[in-house]
Amino acid sequence: MTLKIIACEVMKEELLAVASGRKIEFEFLPQGRHNYPEKLGLELQSILDSLTGYSQVVLAFGLCGGAAKNLRAGDFTLRIPRVHDCIPLLLGSQASFEKHRLEETGTLYTSCGWTNSEGSIVAEYNRTYEKYGKKKTTRVFALMYSSYKRVLFIRTGIPNEEKYLQRSREIGQLLKLDHQITQGNSAYIYKLVNGPWDEEDFINIPPHGVINESYFMVKSTPFALE
Repeated sequence: MTLKIIACEVMKEELLAVASGRKIEFEFLPQGRHNYPEKLGLELQSILDSLTGYSQVVLAFGLCGGAAKNLRAGDFTLRIPRVHDCIPLLLGSQASFEKHRLEETGTLYTSCGWTNSEGSIVAEYNRTYEKYGKKKTTRVFALMYSSYKRVLFIRTGIPNEEKYLQRSREIGQLLKLDHQITQGNSAYIYKLVNGPWDEEDFINIPPHGVINESYFMVKSTPFALE
């Protein structure tokens, strides 16, 4: 039976790269939806409510600012990574993310998908610049990102990666932040597409069950899935 995966466009290339040969139906949502978590949650629920004919559905999202909380599964098992956003997915594990976070808490993470979306910082900077001019835009962005110390670009090996790396460097220049590069890992994304969806890394909701926000904080859920 076809697997349904609902994902953010930020990870589109990485997901497609590990899905070769699999019978999978993808549905990608724009990254800019994350700016409005409540609306994103409503859109995700609407998509879930419309699905028929699937035994399992994967949400390639994290908690994402609360967008995933209280989502209800339909006539299928609903699986979602046990993460708060997609950064651990791109790095390969929650442990890898924690390592980078402890190295520098003021880190702005970027990737090919993050720099290529309409919701990217460069796109937002350009829109603000056109509306308010350079002086005000510089002041606004300096205030917005005053707590950050570095931009960290996650390499995932997709085609034309150097182009997106340059955009990431531009973000560092715009925000006057140190720019660094780290190697990503496809292990988590591979499991997201191919399984196994173990309780260590995934929240598994049975048919008509509901995602509780607390499930993202612990490595278990009150459900026993076969």
